[in-house]
Amino acid sequence: MKKLFLSLALVSLLSACTSNTQAPVASPAAQINSSTSPAAVNNQNVVTMQGYAFFPATITIKAGQTVTWKNADNTIHSATADDKSFDTGTFDQSTDKTVTFSKPGTYTYHCSIHPMMKGTIIVK
Repeated sequence: MKKLFLSLALVSLLSACTSNTQAPVASPAAQINSSTSPAAVNNQNVVTMQGYAFFPATITIKAGQTVTWKNADNTIHSATADDKSFDTGTFDQSTDKTVTFSKPGTYTYHCSIHPMMKGTIIVK
């Protein structure tokens, strides 16, 4: 019984250490939504985070459309605009974040934890 209690306490502690505490930030040009629903994953504008890279690295959409980032790595990532116009906050593996882009423009972004990860959203 003591081993079970210690195991549960360790799992609880580890879960607390890996939770997402960063709040998403968005400008009027972008709206951020959290999602783990299959509908978000089936969105045609999906960027997968895998192998410490964004795939595809560049995506073109129309104003008013969304981009869904799907974290397929075993570490936390973010999609953070270089100009700070949007920031998904950090999120774990098997979690999605969706951003709606309302204004045309080119939005370059990176992972705030792994800055070598870079991508571009072109909104027409």
